[in-house]
Amino acid sequence: MQTMQTMNISIEFQKIRKQKSMSVYKLSKISGISENHIHNIEKDISQPSLYVLEKLLEPLGITITEFLNRDSGVYYPSDFERELLESIRTLTDEQAQLILQLIKNMNANNK
Repeated sequence: MQTMQTMNISIEFQKIRKQKSMSVYKLSKISGISENHIHNIEKDISQPSLYVLEKLLEPLGITITEFLNRDSGVYYPSDFERELLESIRTLTDEQAQLILQLIKNMNANNK
């Protein structure tokens, strides 16, 4: 029998915010959601509505669908990522390999 694991919104949200290196103050200013409300969400004192969650996730570059499916292994590309993918599909295999190698080199230099 398979059990359904529930997501802890407060922990997952805080983890994403910290991974994106965004302070509660900055997120509050960008999203229009008060710092106090964000702190209460992260402390699991209050649960955000879908509207509030969407307002908080947007500046972090994450959709509600992506947030709620983080553990599913399903990936939802942003509009920018979709445009990159479509552009790469028009390249020859050799050109695409060169782009991939460039990206890998750039990532290696950032570590």
